[in-house]
Amino acid sequence: MIRAIGSCALLALCACTVSSGERVHEQFNRTIDSGAKPIVHVDNIAGAVAITSWNKPVVNIVATKYGYDASELRSVTINVNREGDGIFVVTTYAGGNHSGGVRYRISVPAGASVQVGNVAGSVSVGGITGNVNVETQTGTIDATLGRVDGDRSIDLRATIGTITLRVARESSATVNAESTVGSFSSDATGIVQSGKNVVGVRASGKLGSGTARIRLSTTTGAIALRTTE
Repeated sequence: MIRAIGSCALLALCACTVSSGERVHEQFNRTIDSGAKPIVHVDNIAGAVAITSWNKPVVNIVATKYGYDASELRSVTINVNREGDGIFVVTTYAGGNHSGGVRYRISVPAGASVQVGNVAGSVSVGGITGNVNVETQTGTIDATLGRVDGDRSIDLRATIGTITLRVARESSATVNAESTVGSFSSDATGIVQSGKNVVGVRASGKLGSGTARIRLSTTTGAIALRTTE
C-alpha cells in the first residue's frame, strides 16, 4: 500500500498542495468492526496522519478533506474497506489530479499493527502494541510505542523529514538506524554510532537482549531514539 513517486513528481505535488490552500473543507467519519488485533493500512497522498490506540474492537476514521474549491474536494475520495484482518484506508484522486489533501485521525485497538504510506505529510503513531511500518516521502515521523520486545517489528522511513521514536526503557530490540544527510541521537545504552560519508551517520546496537527489530532510516533528516519509563 506504500506509494513511491519520483523526485520531480514529489516537488510538483508539494507545490500544488501549498498553492491550493485550504479554502474549503469536508468532514468524513467512518467506524468499522476490526477485532482486537487488526492490521490497519493507510495510504495517503497529502496531509497529516495521526494514529492512536483505544480499548475498542473497532477502527474509527475521522478525516478532513481540504482544497481550494469544491471541484478539488470532489476529486478526492476516501476508500475504507475490510479484507480479513486487514482494514484499508486509501486516498485516491480522480483523473490524476493531486490537488487538495486529507488529514486523518484514526483510532485503532491497542493490539493493532499499522502500515502507513504518506507522500507529503507527517505521521504520528501512539499507544499500539503491534508491528509498525511507516514511510513518508516528505514529512516527519513521530512514534511512541511503549515496550518493544518479542517478535515486534518497527520500521520507520522518511525521505525528507525527521524521525523520533520513543520506547519503554525495558524494551528488548535490535536497533539499526541510518541517515544519509543528518544526525542520530539516543539516550539508550548499547547503541554505537559511526559516520556515513561526510554528512551522514549509522547507528546500531541492542536494547536489552535484542529480540524485536527496530529500523530507522532517513535520506535527509535527523533521527532520535528515546527511552521512557
